[in-house]
Amino acid sequence: MIQAVLFDVGGTLHTQVGTEASRKRFRALIRGALSGRGLLGDVDDETLFAAIAEGGRRYKAFAEEALTELEPDTIWQEYFLAPFAFDRRRLEGLGETLCCIYDLEAKEIVPREGLRETISALHERGYRLGIISNIMSRTMVGKVLERHGLTDAFPYVLQSSDCKIRKPDPRIFDLCLRDLGLSREQAIYIGDTISRDVRGANAAGWRIIQIDNPLTYHRDTACRDKGYRPDYWIQKLPEAVAILDGLREKEGRA
Repeated sequence: MIQAVLFDVGGTLHTQVGTEASRKRFRALIRGALSGRGLLGDVDDETLFAAIAEGGRRYKAFAEEALTELEPDTIWQEYFLAPFAFDRRRLEGLGETLCCIYDLEAKEIVPREGLRETISALHERGYRLGIISNIMSRTMVGKVLERHGLTDAFPYVLQSSDCKIRKPDPRIFDLCLRDLGLSREQAIYIGDTISRDVRGANAAGWRIIQIDNPLTYHRDTACRDKGYRPDYWIQKLPEAVAILDGLREKEGRA
């Protein structure tokens, strides 16, 4: 019987939409963090953020191929700021701040419809709740849960930034089970992508609920028609509660 429900974060608990306001905020925060260390000098915005965008593309390609996460300082020194001859001693320890800004502030974060109601309903039913997330930052998930009013809702959080394993590597799902002392039959995952979530859960032998997210369709192009299938598909988070109620009833009769 299912005892734990694990969630993806970006695309699942919330969606992210780029706006002019978020672009300006992101640029101001990045520039402020770097300037605070006496860096940048006369580097203009076009040059700086073109380099960061290209570094982001290169790092994404690396991380998705290697299925690992590097240390924040390494990410920014070797990828995002690689074209610049910045003094690395001044960059030391700044990587986490920059990663958090990148993950949290580059786009507007929009909670999924029915998010808090869904989490409350699952708590009322006695499920153990947790998160398995691919994320560069170690602090972003805590901050975004605070924004959602869910700081204490997820006692268990497993991040690629901590364990260095990225979905769809099934080892991150295996690690979660070891941490929680559960079997794969006792857990279910809720995520939005085929390429990371469905593929990873399938490989780990977990049941998975996929939530629709048109904003991430592009990530799944190479994985379509490869045989990866969710056990259940929903459009809104509250639908997951009905699925779990049905499974609990079915398993209770078995």
